[in-house]
Amino acid sequence: MKEYLFLTLLSLFCVLPCFLSNASAMGDENAQPEQGPRPASAGRNHLGETTSPYLLQHQYNPVHWYSWGEEAFEAARDQDKLIFLSIGYSTCYWCHVMERECFENQEVADWLNKDFIAVKVDREERPDIDEIYMTALQLITRGRGGWPISLFLEPNDLKPVWGATYLSKPDFINFMKTIQAKWVTDKKVILDRAELVANAVISRLTSLQAPVPLTSDVVTNGVSALLSRFDSDLGGFSGRPKFPMPIYSDFLMSAGWDIPQVHKAVKKTLDSMLMGGMYDQVGGGFHRYSTDAKWLVPHFEKMLYDNGQLVSTYAKAYELTGDPSFAKVIEETLSYVDRELSAPDGGFFSAQDAETNHLEGETYLWRESQIRETLEAAGMEDEIDFILSVYGVNTGTNFQDPHHPEEPPTNVLYFTNHPEKLASKNKMSYEAFRARVDAINLALLKVRDTRDQPLTDDKIITAWNGIMIAGYAHAGKIMQNEVWVDRATKAANFILSEMKLSNGKLLRTWRNGKGGTEAFLIDYASLIRGLLAIYDANRNQKMLDAAIVLYDKARALFYVDGEGWYDTEKGKSDLFVRTRALSDGAIPAATSFILGDLIALSEATNEARFLTDAIATVDSESQLINSQPLAAVVATMHLNTLFGSHPEKFNLTWEPSLGDTSMVRMTCENVSLQVAKGESVTFNVTLQMAKGWHVNSNNPVSEFTVPLAFKSLDDNVTLKIDWPESELMTSAGEKVAVFGGSVSIPITATANANANGMVTIMASWQSCNESTCLEREDTRVPCTIIVE
Repeated sequence: MKEYLFLTLLSLFCVLPCFLSNASAMGDENAQPEQGPRPASAGRNHLGETTSPYLLQHQYNPVHWYSWGEEAFEAARDQDKLIFLSIGYSTCYWCHVMERECFENQEVADWLNKDFIAVKVDREERPDIDEIYMTALQLITRGRGGWPISLFLEPNDLKPVWGATYLSKPDFINFMKTIQAKWVTDKKVILDRAELVANAVISRLTSLQAPVPLTSDVVTNGVSALLSRFDSDLGGFSGRPKFPMPIYSDFLMSAGWDIPQVHKAVKKTLDSMLMGGMYDQVGGGFHRYSTDAKWLVPHFEKMLYDNGQLVSTYAKAYELTGDPSFAKVIEETLSYVDRELSAPDGGFFSAQDAETNHLEGETYLWRESQIRETLEAAGMEDEIDFILSVYGVNTGTNFQDPHHPEEPPTNVLYFTNHPEKLASKNKMSYEAFRARVDAINLALLKVRDTRDQPLTDDKIITAWNGIMIAGYAHAGKIMQNEVWVDRATKAANFILSEMKLSNGKLLRTWRNGKGGTEAFLIDYASLIRGLLAIYDANRNQKMLDAAIVLYDKARALFYVDGEGWYDTEKGKSDLFVRTRALSDGAIPAATSFILGDLIALSEATNEARFLTDAIATVDSESQLINSQPLAAVVATMHLNTLFGSHPEKFNLTWEPSLGDTSMVRMTCENVSLQVAKGESVTFNVTLQMAKGWHVNSNNPVSEFTVPLAFKSLDDNVTLKIDWPESELMTSAGEKVAVFGGSVSIPITATANANANGMVTIMASWQSCNESTCLEREDTRVPCTIIVE
């Protein structure tokens, strides 16, 4: 079946470009399009009433844009027209370029208005639409993708016909004329091709796979694969361009921190990022990515989700290393978010544009003369040579606008060495060096703030706010800063009060008092993560309660037993497929986030249902984790946590290390149980033995061995144990009945009329291998019985 699908798509790829490439031979080149319908209102199209800053940027285009919805679909069906779908976002550089070249151009608009229904989508408001049609675009273009997405759809089921990313004016007109001619003369071919592409998209986004067993090898393989990608010279895990990918560092810190190579890879990567131009040295915060391999020249847009994740990552790294430069990055980044991305009502804005006045990074760049003038005006002449050296300006320019070569070269500011080494070079303490640089940055920022500024996308996105809420809470807990935890709480309260409907559903977006579309799984999963981070920082019960309520709502909306999590609700008429993306990208997959939420909820509440759902979630993506652990690296990281806390769920063997004081790991499925007086309750205790070790059974045969036993410390609670079958083996020269590997033991506790309160259960055992036995261990069973 897969081979047939591949051959079918191959024929599609071969045929479709053929008729598109012959545009110049089809139709009259000098023909003028007929006048299309009038816009929705004088001087504006249909986008003027939306909440998206991206759509509002296009409201005065001569193109008769519609937003995604039934009005556009009905118009296309009634007029028998193909839909032209353009997907982008407000801070997208090439989206702006295509708008200037095409959508503001009357000739392009005339062709588009005559033959097509034009629909504009903000990918940040509708990630479901973006996921579907980006997948289609990558299938059509053999793996290439990006924004803006430019697609033609058939009008009945909205299935994609042909697509590209950015198109110049000549190419766009050419393609419009060609595909319209084909629609008129050979509609069946267009519809057949749309069906093929749609089927391929459905196959990619909805395939259900049977669970496979997972072992610790998948985590080991993931760590090894990531280390093999590590750029030991420059940091990071790819060539150019370099994206920050904090999820990679998170995974390494969680799963392999005791490995020296991991320690080096994480520290080198985080150091390189904070030293480079991708980090805003003057104003704080990270730009989107580095266009080169050395983290120097960024793509200048700033995204809330990048900065939220990076704050969490640097906070974890600071917790592990105590490196003051990591703490400084956290402080400066959160200061930037407070200053430029904080909404008055408590939420966080989405992003800042890469360009100012159509020039990439204009606001952030510096010429040497500008730095000299700024510091002279501030009375800091003595600091000029120092800061020119620190920021590498004295070695010449390092930035030339690739889109405007006529602009003079200038400088992206960066640290020429690690701040601690720069301090040493200048014969200063690290603290004195940072204080000196801070004073200079304050003067530079004051002047920079007087320049024209990049556009700020001021819509509030629930998922992205959840990420930043978690960042504030993680940093606040680790660095013991209550103000940051309070800021996280303020944002959480805003979303819970302003972006939650009366039916319990969340909204995806909010802007200027007006809510947008309903939320997706990623919004619930990310906000729950943020609420749980606050709870972890200050034990705010309200946050935990809200997280549980939201989880229950998300499960009802997005979970299907036996299948797993879906990104969208069932039965959406404007989507030809219900997606379930599992791969982690710049933002982790919703399923990865929800898995982490379930583990945290299980630990915080001791409710077995959360652990049950966590294991089911792992099962639903186990094939991907097993074959490509880095594709779902966040899920792999959470799987590693489950291996440690609940090995009995995976029948794992484990190797003892120097830090292990026992050769047995004991877990309970329910850590807290209630039982009424005169009643009984049954629970399972699981013992997981280290590789090569066992415990003597409850009846070990040999009188010289210590049997496995369980005892209630309350005489009013009795235990009845359903012992599993043991095995005979030779241990220390004697035949002994033992339990090895993993054994689950059902225990029934019965409380009499005099029992009351909390009851402790103790376990005792003796661990042995083939040659020796250890001393008896007496250990509290990790579950508590409460008699009510």
